[in-house]
Amino acid sequence: MKDGARNDRARKHHRQQTLLRLVGQRALSTQDELARALRAAGIPSTQATVSRDIVELGLVKVARGGAHAYAAPDPAAAGGPDRLRRFCEDYPVEAAVAGQIVVLRSLPGTANALGAALDAARFPEVVGTLAGDDTVFVAVTRERDARPLLGHLAAAGVMRAGKGRGR
Repeated sequence: MKDGARNDRARKHHRQQTLLRLVGQRALSTQDELARALRAAGIPSTQATVSRDIVELGLVKVARGGAHAYAAPDPAAAGGPDRLRRFCEDYPVEAAVAGQIVVLRSLPGTANALGAALDAARFPEVVGTLAGDDTVFVAVTRERDARPLLGHLAAAGVMRAGKGRGR
């Protein structure tokens, strides 16, 4: 990994950890409030960046002090197939099989969150995931394991490539 990419990942990790700390400390109700709080903590941030961080971290809105504010997800509810299903409700995802690799395509900028949701689902067929910008490569244990994985993915709302939702 090049130094620039490593630095970007380190900054992103630091920003997201700071965001989790901030939502744990005070009621922040909007993406703009989150971005301002990050900037006040010395971390450059935009609403678009915060929006992606919300998805990747799985932040949820909860009742807090008579209003709704962002909070970290309940660790018990953050994983499992439900997280993947919620992702697929928000973003279109298509799947195709290439041997022992299942290729998932989503909208630009969402692959990391999709990969994290898939990892959290802990499907036994999955060896690992590799996410780019709009594509996630999913390695399965054996080629024949791709079919059961496609069944899990379909249950979560993933469409087979070429069989879109009329978009």
